[in-house]
Amino acid sequence: MIDNFILEEIRTFCERHVSPKIKLQLPNDEDLMDYRLVHPKALIGWIPHPNYPEDLLLELPSVMKKAVPAMVIGMDEGDDDGKDAGIAARITFMVFNPGTYLAPGQLSTDGKGYQDLLNLMHICRSELAKSYLIGDGKTAAQKPFRWGVYQKQAADYWIGWLTFRATAVVLPLMTKENLNF
Repeated sequence: MIDNFILEEIRTFCERHVSPKIKLQLPNDEDLMDYRLVHPKALIGWIPHPNYPEDLLLELPSVMKKAVPAMVIGMDEGDDDGKDAGIAARITFMVFNPGTYLAPGQLSTDGKGYQDLLNLMHICRSELAKSYLIGDGKTAAQKPFRWGVYQKQAADYWIGWLTFRATAVVLPLMTKENLNF
């Protein structure tokens, strides 16, 4: 239950502090000239880890395409040493960019869509770095941050990831003896 709470706090943080800072292209595989910018969604889910067979991402399922642009918040694993417990949080970023629009009706398929991906990842990383405590101070996003992009990408879709350790902030136990009345 606490893992779900942490993921929800990260999702809310991304929705409030990352998404409003950037607009990205909404996919339209049928008509690449139909160009519309939207704020990315923040969702809870799981996209395969970069060590997973990457051929899975070469053809994105339609349900994933409908979510783009998006930040998908999930966890890779958890740890608990008896004193502290947390999760390895993973934010997977998905953007669509078929190329540079030179003029109405002209598209240069230049492969620079990764720049949109890197911009979104940078905004998220910067916002997390500014706010060690997120979710009204109930969750800690701990450094180090690690990030990267998948080596194989579906055409016109760009996918990357950011990982960090996240914990629920534990308040000290208040007993009758340590309260001053």
